[in-house]
Amino acid sequence: MRFEDLKYDFPKMPQEMRTMIEKEVEKQIKTEQVSFSNGRKAAGKVLAASLAAVMLLGTTVFAGVSIYRMQREQVSEHGVNVKVREHSGETAQEADAADKRKPQEIPNVKMEIGYLPDGMVQTDEGKYSYENALHKGGISITFYRMDTGDSQFEMLHQDVLSSEDISVNGFDGVYLEYPHLYEEEIAFNQRIYAAFTDVHYVMEMYAASDVSKEEALKIAESIRLVPTDGEGDKNLIRGWDWSAYLASEKEDARQENTAAQEETAERTSVSKEEMKHTHAVGESFSLENPQADEKSGLTAKVTDVQVTDDISLLDLSKDDEDFRAETDSSGKLKPAVIQYIKNGNLDSLSEVVKSRKVPQKLVYVTVEYTNTGDRELNDVLFFGSLERIYEKDGQMRMMPGGNYEEVSDTDAWNQVANRGLSSRFEMPYYDVHGGERNNNYIESVKPGETVTVHMAWTATQEELGNLYVSLDTYGGAGAFTDTSLAMGYVDIRQACMRYLK
Repeated sequence: MRFEDLKYDFPKMPQEMRTMIEKEVEKQIKTEQVSFSNGRKAAGKVLAASLAAVMLLGTTVFAGVSIYRMQREQVSEHGVNVKVREHSGETAQEADAADKRKPQEIPNVKMEIGYLPDGMVQTDEGKYSYENALHKGGISITFYRMDTGDSQFEMLHQDVLSSEDISVNGFDGVYLEYPHLYEEEIAFNQRIYAAFTDVHYVMEMYAASDVSKEEALKIAESIRLVPTDGEGDKNLIRGWDWSAYLASEKEDARQENTAAQEETAERTSVSKEEMKHTHAVGESFSLENPQADEKSGLTAKVTDVQVTDDISLLDLSKDDEDFRAETDSSGKLKPAVIQYIKNGNLDSLSEVVKSRKVPQKLVYVTVEYTNTGDRELNDVLFFGSLERIYEKDGQMRMMPGGNYEEVSDTDAWNQVANRGLSSRFEMPYYDVHGGERNNNYIESVKPGETVTVHMAWTATQEELGNLYVSLDTYGGAGAFTDTSLAMGYVDIRQACMRYLK
């Protein structure tokens, strides 16, 4: 029997031995707590569990076995280092050698979660959210397989509002809380770690602001990792190997340092010449990817643009949740809150330097999709993004970094965030649905047939003079892409501006 299996598969024993152990455990639990070098306390029940295991299996099982503990190290006023380290009473040289030991085997495990708050449901593997806010908040759980050794886990966090040591089902853990700058918005401002050192996994749980600290801890406390046989178990945890995570972090850092030279780097500025394929409202154009071998013959045309202060144009039986949150009781759009934020670091917390409100408008666009080919097209994906493009210094630009405004080195803030629905590029509304998930697909377009789709976004009043529509289905909203430039953006600026007169 492996040490890792002890908590799940204790051997049977005579009743008299069980009674003797129970009495000793009760005695040990009442003993005074033992202080470790990092100032934390280990309850007597840890000693009791060890004693019970020794009595059951003999001392040789624990020969050379070290106790790994998750630690919370305050490295600055708002910086916290979360790590797993060994506490074995060994010399410093022996401990350093132990840090480099790798587990001989990491078992396959499944997660059993014993508690969820009322109204919380599973939405995906390791993801849970409340039914009234699906895919917006709740919790998200991931695991790391410590293939490099338990003691190699270490993550540095900054902008930490508060932190504390916790216990998760008898294992050491850490709770972290970050600033929540906009209370009306759900944000993942809590993090929980736990080191399941018996099976060599570390849990990282993200908890959103719609989950209270008490509930988040209660969920974490109910989680157990149970060894399982075979890859077919639907609850099998497919965690990151820690070695792969470290390699990914190193690669991400390399790409950040060379982003300007990378072909995949996000482009937020192009020349006027690169936008030569821009289309006017009423102009038909091909939706083909220039690099595609097979041509479908699908074309598109924006035929109409309307701008309103309310959402009366929308069919509220579909896709209306986000819009309802942005409107008052009369259906009129609320203003967007623009926040000027100074981001936190190891020594300071994120803060809002100032904020202001800007009116929001509904931008409602009619698009006609026509099949000019000679065969029927089925399950035709469509997509529309609302792009903010402005001219500066002879270049056509989009706002870098997702900011609402440009930020200079002399500003007291380093981020300008739009807290309204108008911060989104992707279409939050469309009135044609199809495909397996009944989302943005046209079920069928016969040769010569035209299908009309209505799309809607919100934009701030200040942005109406900079709006373009991209119908590119290859992605890249919020940045210039090769396919969008080749297909051409649709210039809706004049159509929008006439509503301000």
